[in-house]
Amino acid sequence: MAREGCQVLVDEEISTMSTDEDLTVVKEKQAWTEKYIVPFVFIGFIIIRALDRIFLYRVQKSMADYTAILMSIYWPPLVQVMCFMVSLAYVFRKRQSDKSYNMSWFSPFSERASSQGAVPQKWIAQFALYDQVNAILSAPPSPFIPLVLQTPLNNLVVLFTAFTAFFYLKTRFKMVHYAGICIILCSCLVGVLVELQGPQPIICRGLHGAADAMKNPATAATVPQETRWLVQNATDDCVTGLPPYKNADGEIIYIAFGTLATMYLLYIVAIIPSAFSNCYKQKKLKQVNLDVMWSFFWSGMWQVFWGFLLYPLSWVPWPTPTGHNEAGPSTLSQDLKDSWTCFMGRNPKPSVTTCSAEPAWLWFMMYLLFNVFFNLFFLWLIKRLSGTWASIGSILCGNLCGIFSQFELFAGPSAQKLTMEQWMALILSSIAMWVYNIEEEVDVNGKSVYGEKEQGDHRYDTFGVMGVDPDEDEYASDDEPMAEDHTNF
Repeated sequence: MAREGCQVLVDEEISTMSTDEDLTVVKEKQAWTEKYIVPFVFIGFIIIRALDRIFLYRVQKSMADYTAILMSIYWPPLVQVMCFMVSLAYVFRKRQSDKSYNMSWFSPFSERASSQGAVPQKWIAQFALYDQVNAILSAPPSPFIPLVLQTPLNNLVVLFTAFTAFFYLKTRFKMVHYAGICIILCSCLVGVLVELQGPQPIICRGLHGAADAMKNPATAATVPQETRWLVQNATDDCVTGLPPYKNADGEIIYIAFGTLATMYLLYIVAIIPSAFSNCYKQKKLKQVNLDVMWSFFWSGMWQVFWGFLLYPLSWVPWPTPTGHNEAGPSTLSQDLKDSWTCFMGRNPKPSVTTCSAEPAWLWFMMYLLFNVFFNLFFLWLIKRLSGTWASIGSILCGNLCGIFSQFELFAGPSAQKLTMEQWMALILSSIAMWVYNIEEEVDVNGKSVYGEKEQGDHRYDTFGVMGVDPDEDEYASDDEPMAEDHTNF
C-alpha cells in the first residue's frame, strides 16, 4: 500500500511537472507570437498593397472611360465573393477548436462580433461608406495621374488622419511624430517639383521648331530616321506643368492644364474620407474589441449596398481622357453593356481605344485577390496599433508600388521609370516612417494607444474621455458595458 501510495504521489508530481512544462511552452509560443506577429503581418501588408495598387492602376488605364462603373458596380460584389471565401475558411479554422462556431457567425446580430456582444450595423455601414466615397471620388482622376505621383499624393492621408485623430480620438503626438509627418509632406513636394517646373521654355521652343522643320519632306530627307525619331519623342515629352497623360498603350495624350489640375485636386480631396475612416475604425475596433474578420465581412456587404446607391455620382460630367463623361440615367443600360465589353478586352465603340490594350478582367481578378487580404491586414493593424500608424505603414506600400510601376510585367505598357526626384521622394517617405516609429502615440494621460484589451478599451467610451478610464477597473464600464450601449460616434 505504501508503495502504491508513493507511486500515486510520483504520478501526480510528473503530471504537475508536465502541466507546468506545457504552460511554459504555451507562454513561450505566445511571447514569440506577440513579438513577431506585427512585423510578419506588416511585411505581408506592404507587399500585398503594393501589388494591389499596381494591378488596379493597370485596370483603370484600360477602362479609363468606365472607372466609375468599375469601382461602384464591379468591385464591391466581386471582392465580397472573395471576402466570403476567406471568412468561411476563418470560421472553419475556429471550429477546429471550438465547435460552437457555425454559420450563425455570419449573422449581422452575431454575439461573437465583439467582446461586448452584438454590434450595431450602423457602425459597420459607416466603415464601408467612407471607403466607398473614397473609391468613387478617386476613380475619375486616377487615370490622369502617373502611378509614381499617386504614391506621394496618397501620403497626404497621414496628415489628414493625424489631424482627425488629434481632435476626434484625442490622440497626442510627440515631436518625432510631427517631424515624420513634415518629412512626408516634403517628400510629396520633392516628388512633383521637377514636373511642376518643367524644362526651360527655350528648350521646348527649339525642339518644336526642329520638329516643324522636319515636316518639310526636303528637310526630313537630309536627316537620319533615327534622329527624326529622337527629336519627335523629345518634343512629345517636352511639356511644362503637370506630367502629360499616357494612355494604356503608353501614348501621350495632350490634356489641358486646367483639367489636369482639377483631377489632381479631386484626387487629394478623395483622401479625406479615407482619413476619417481610419480613425473611426480605430475607435470602434478597440472600443468593443471588435472581431476583425466579422467586421471585414459585413463592411464588404455594406460596400455592395453603397456602391449601387452612390452609383448616380458617376453621372457627373467630369473630364475623361477622350473628352468628358457623357453617362447619365438614359445611357445606363448601354454603359453597362459597353463597360462589360471593355472589361473583356474589346473596344465597345470607335471613340474608346484603350480597352483592347490588354484584358482588364485578368488584371482585375489579380487585383481582387490582393485587395481582399490588404483590407483584412489593414483592419488588423489599425486595431493592433492605430489608424495613423497604419497610414504611415502604407507609405512603404507606396514605395514598393512605385518601384514595381517601372516594369511592364506589373504596370503594363504605361510603365515609367522613376526619376531622381521620385527616388528621393521614396527615400524621404521611408525615413519619415522610421522617425515616426521612434516613439509610440499616446492618449491625453500619456498612455500608449497601441495594443488591444480583451473586454474592449473603455477609454473610447462616450462617458469616458479618451485617456481617462471610466472605472478603476479598466476592463469594465458601468455606463457602457455592452456594444449596443455605445453611441454612434
